[in-house]
Amino acid sequence: MPHGTVAPARARESINERQTTRMPEAARATDTRMLAPIVEIDRLVSTSPEPHSVATDGRTVWIGSRATRRIDVMNAETWQKTGEIVPPGMPWGMTFASGALVMTCGETEDDARRVRRFVPETGFEASFVACPEDTGSHLGLYGDRVLLGQWYNKALHLLDENGGVLRTYPAPHGIAGVAVVDHSAYLLGTDDEDEGEYWITRLNLENGAAVDVAVVPFRARSLAWDGSRFWTNHREADRTVTFALPA
Repeated sequence: MPHGTVAPARARESINERQTTRMPEAARATDTRMLAPIVEIDRLVSTSPEPHSVATDGRTVWIGSRATRRIDVMNAETWQKTGEIVPPGMPWGMTFASGALVMTCGETEDDARRVRRFVPETGFEASFVACPEDTGSHLGLYGDRVLLGQWYNKALHLLDENGGVLRTYPAPHGIAGVAVVDHSAYLLGTDDEDEGEYWITRLNLENGAAVDVAVVPFRARSLAWDGSRFWTNHREADRTVTFALPA
C-alpha cells in the first residue's frame, strides 16, 4: 500500500459524461479539512495541450490529449515522445496492464462510451465493450476485470467481459481518476469540477470502505500508478505531475 513512495475545448465534462441516477454515497471516514496535500515529485511539460488521461507501465507513459484527441507515447525516463496513437474516439480514461492499454473512448457524434484494448505490437482489437448506461470515463483493472468510474454517479463498477456490472462501489466524490494498487482503488475525486477541492480517496475493493487520504491542490485529471509513484495531469497548466502520498 503506497505511502510517501467531442465537446468544444474547455467545455465542462458534464457535457461528455451522461448523468444518470446517482448511486448512494460512500461514508466519508475522514474530515477532508485535516488532510495534507500530495507530495509532488515532478512537473513535466506536456507534448500536446490539455493532457487528460494517463497510463504507465513504469517505462512508458501514455498521455491522452483533449485538444488533439490523440495519445502521446512518452519515455518515462527521458520524457521524449517516441510515438503517437490515433484512437477511434476521445480517450477519456486509460490504464495499462498485461501488455495492453485499456481505454474508454468517446466515439461517434454522440460521444458513445466504449471500452477498448490496444496492444502496442498489433494495434486496436476489433471488439469493444459498451459502457453501462453509456457513461464512464476513468478506469483501472482489478485482476483481469475492468473497474469503470462514472463521475457524476459517484460509482465505480466492476465489469464482466461483456460489460455487465458484477459489483458497484459507491464513491464519496465524483471520479476523475482511478489507479488500482493491490486490493485498493485510489480515486481522484471532486465534488465540484470547476470550483471545488480535489482529493485522493483509498477504496478497499474487498469490503468497499472508502477514506480520503490526501488533498490535490489543483484541478487534476486521471490517475496512474507505476509501482513507486502516482501520475496525474494538471490539464489547464499543460503539465503531467508525478507525486507521492503524504506520510
